Amino acid sequence: MKLKSCITGILLMFLTNAATAILPARDSGQLLVVSDIRISGNKKTKDYIILRELTFRQGDTLSLSNLQTALSESVKNLQRQPLFHFIETGIEYGNHADDVIVNIKVQERWYTWLWPVFNFADRNFNAWLEKGDISRLSYGLFLQQENFRGRLEKLHIRFMAGYQQQLMLTYEAPYLNARKTLGAGLILTGARERETAVITTNDKPEYFRHDDFLRHYAEAAAFLRYRPGIHLSHTLTAQFGSYRFSDTLLALNPEYAGVKTKETVIPLLSYLMKADFRDQRAYPLSGWYADALLEWTGILPSADYDYLTLRSSARWHLPLSQRWNLATGGAVKLSTHGTKPWFRNQGLGYHRDYVRGYEYQVVDGDNFWVAKANLRYALLPLKIIRISRLKAEQFNTIPVSVHIGAFADAGRAWRGKPGENNSLQDKLLFGSGLGIDFVTYYDKVVRTEFSLNREGKAGLFIHFMAAI
Repeated sequence: MKLKSCITGILLMFLTNAATAILPARDSGQLLVVSDIRISGNKKTKDYIILRELTFRQGDTLSLSNLQTALSESVKNLQRQPLFHFIETGIEYGNHADDVIVNIKVQERWYTWLWPVFNFADRNFNAWLEKGDISRLSYGLFLQQENFRGRLEKLHIRFMAGYQQQLMLTYEAPYLNARKTLGAGLILTGARERETAVITTNDKPEYFRHDDFLRHYAEAAAFLRYRPGIHLSHTLTAQFGSYRFSDTLLALNPEYAGVKTKETVIPLLSYLMKADFRDQRAYPLSGWYADALLEWTGILPSADYDYLTLRSSARWHLPLSQRWNLATGGAVKLSTHGTKPWFRNQGLGYHRDYVRGYEYQVVDGDNFWVAKANLRYALLPLKIIRISRLKAEQFNTIPVSVHIGAFADAGRAWRGKPGENNSLQDKLLFGSGLGIDFVTYYDKVVRTEFSLNREGKAGLFIHFMAAI
């Protein structure tokens, strides 16, 4: 019986990266007291950051089965944070028959990166690759400090040069109070651009380049986040942006700023609610996620703009068997009437909001919806590769998985100025195809997909995040 239990435990550790020690056989309903929680492997991360994500506390009384369930859920909570490669848990008895000690061992990531950045002017890699113009790249450095001071703080500094110049500072402190429920952050951005998208023509953004700067802007945003439990969070953000446009830019598209003046300010207030019940962030295989963002642009009486935008998305991940997985998701955006700057009123074709097969196109509109579905098969389930020659544990243990699958997307954007020779607005878009996903550590995902859209146009596209 003990041999069978040990084998089961080893298999569970391999498949989930979370090993729960098997206690001597006892009634699963027996009540046990968590007398101690012992954490190891966290050379930088503070203990309280890990304890915050657990669904149980020292001194809690739980049945053996409930404690094992709580450990499994706690590992998922920790995996959603950008902190650890692997998490192992174990249970052992204490000095008394009903006391247990919970052991948590983590393997930390590398938290400080200085990246060279090559940024293309287009919306995504595929749109840039269509032309392949190296001169349209901007370059710079990106200092990425995750888990700053071991307190899950985030510090990002980004510097860009070239045709699109930018300096951005992001700082976030997740916990400000003793209960670890309130956090706050600040984002400061200054930029000027010699090249920018100026108008949509033939269902594609048309870019214009000039020796002089076409647009200057500075933005400051401060946010307060409330996270009372594990899965739900509420974020209130106040942002103020100051913009200056060149005469050339406004002549190319009089609706670019939405107003006829060369300078404008855009104040806004937003509220974001998130619910995250996924097993992990980068490439989830089970659970669900939902968010809702309500944004009021032009909150000041003197502002040039005054409209509301509601954007919401949801994603579901359903394991069908050990290797098969179904993922579905959707997003919707609704806006009230009002003066809107063209460059901020994005429809389909930006960020995650696109129908696969239309990566080269955009669809302007005040409103849109998009729905996606993926059926995936784990061609290579999670495999752990160990490189003994590398001494740094943040790099010598590499998780790798490969998934193949089929997908189908649909979407529609409507209401808004259609522009010149644009035919996709207020039209049902549909795309389907086959793809292969490569997933490895530090949340890196590379997707290669062959798509066919409703217009009969096919293409091979590359993306760097999970589709759903």
